[in-house]
Amino acid sequence: MNVLVVLGTRPEAIKLAPVINTLKENDFNVKVVATGQHYELVKHVLEFFRIEVDFLSCMNQDLLENTACMAKSLKEVLQEHGPDCVMVQGDTLSCYMGAYTAFLNKVPVLHVEAGLRSHDKFSPFPEEMFRKLTDELSDVLFAPTKRAVENLLREGFSKDRIVLTGNTVVDAIYMAIKYLDRESIKKQLEDLTQKDISAFDGIVFITSHRRENIGEPMKNIRDAVNELAKKYPHLLFVWSLHKNPSVRKSILEDFTTPPDNLAIVEPLTYPQTVYLLERSVIIISDSGGIQEEACTLKKPLLITRNVSERMEVVDVGLGEVVGTNKENIVREFENVYRNLEYYKKLTFENPYGDGKASERIKNFLLCDEAKSFILNHERNYKGDLHDCAKANSIGGAYWS
Repeated sequence: MNVLVVLGTRPEAIKLAPVINTLKENDFNVKVVATGQHYELVKHVLEFFRIEVDFLSCMNQDLLENTACMAKSLKEVLQEHGPDCVMVQGDTLSCYMGAYTAFLNKVPVLHVEAGLRSHDKFSPFPEEMFRKLTDELSDVLFAPTKRAVENLLREGFSKDRIVLTGNTVVDAIYMAIKYLDRESIKKQLEDLTQKDISAFDGIVFITSHRRENIGEPMKNIRDAVNELAKKYPHLLFVWSLHKNPSVRKSILEDFTTPPDNLAIVEPLTYPQTVYLLERSVIIISDSGGIQEEACTLKKPLLITRNVSERMEVVDVGLGEVVGTNKENIVREFENVYRNLEYYKKLTFENPYGDGKASERIKNFLLCDEAKSFILNHERNYKGDLHDCAKANSIGGAYWS
């Protein structure tokens, strides 16, 4: 089976890498195309996972111009390679355009991480609408959690097209942890931060990049982190700065010299990020992927957003949606820091999965009905995939 994987951002690359490698190990012919949305960051991730990729040149910050670029470029890719199916992941412009161009060419769409919903079309913006539109265009929906399955069923999607797999981010982080060269990464980070990591009692890792947070909300997050760094000089605060010029302006503009224990660094590699997540005592982020990674690594997390589509980390008691109000962020950080022992003792089953999502996706695609459906898509697009979906969903959790 010829599978075209379309991705564009670092989170997509991380979450699709274990799926790509699993399919390749099982004799699928996999072609990986990156749109160029996050060129350097994607390149580093796929090099870490030893995946070859062809890059397009769609890197414009303007969403409409990037949409036009992707439409033209992906049309050419589809015509050149003639895949049996197109696989996309998540909720980015690259994800949606991969699904959209596949649909226009009557190629079946496989959506990894389907069914996430914040139920607010402008938060996260534009991701909430991209994932909903991608789901509508998709023929198979690989849902990461039970809540995602419930969202899809409530919206009227047929359950024979929904496969509850777990989230592939768990597969990726388990692989990364296994191969981390921690001593080498520690030295890299000390060079980047100009700090002796061992001299601090712990690390607080910070990221912020959501479009809806650009401007005053992000300045509030920055001011909260600055105040916390001054209050906790024995902790090292490491902020990985996003490439988006508007994000950088929001964080750096009018920012006086940060305290000595606050290091604002250029975007980190995936291994460096995993190392910091693993070493952190608390994480502050508006990233969706980090919500899943923090849960997998059992790290307390302050989610600097007003709504989240990944509430499972909140449900298990590790995460809290704190918004972007400075005083609230400071107050909730102090509450969490006072109760670190409580978080260390928390026990729960990871709601994002067991690290076998890629295997379930592969097994679904090897199912006879699924293979026939994909290879005869135009004639058989209404085919019943009940047996394939049921057999490969975790525990048949939502099947009567």
